[in-house]
Amino acid sequence: MSGRNRMPRGPREGPIHRAHGPLAPHPAALEEELELQHRDIQRIMAENGHVVEENVSLQRELTAVKDEIHRLGQIIPKLNAEKDARARDLIDRGMKLEAELRDAEPLMADVGQLRSEFQKLTSLRQDLSSQIQGLTKDTSRLKAENEQVVGLKSDIDRMRKDLVDMRRDYEMMKQNK
Repeated sequence: MSGRNRMPRGPREGPIHRAHGPLAPHPAALEEELELQHRDIQRIMAENGHVVEENVSLQRELTAVKDEIHRLGQIIPKLNAEKDARARDLIDRGMKLEAELRDAEPLMADVGQLRSEFQKLTSLRQDLSSQIQGLTKDTSRLKAENEQVVGLKSDIDRMRKDLVDMRRDYEMMKQNK
């Protein structure tokens, strides 16, 4: 009972009611406010339409991109498989070439030996060619000398015949005397 007819210590809750409340705005101001709000609503609706169009466009692009990703997701494993097959093929070919090279190494040694023999035979052929040229010159010289010998032989034969004839004539002269 001690609190009867006393004022509370804290602030009051709720509005203080005074006479009539706020004054009503002028109708022209209300129309202007309404016009501004109407323009804002029109602008917001236009922006909303643009946003909706952009959203639809982005949804289409997103669908196209998803389709492309799906298509690429199907193509990439095929490309990887082809790449792996090509890599295996290249590795197989490389291994075959290495095997062929290993098999060819003895042949390369044989080729080196054959080249050496070829050079020796070429040198020998050149030596034999120079010897043949020398022998050909000697043969030509001997033929020329042989022709001279034939000429000398015929001269000697003629001289012998003359000598025989002269002896006979001498013998005959001796007997005739």
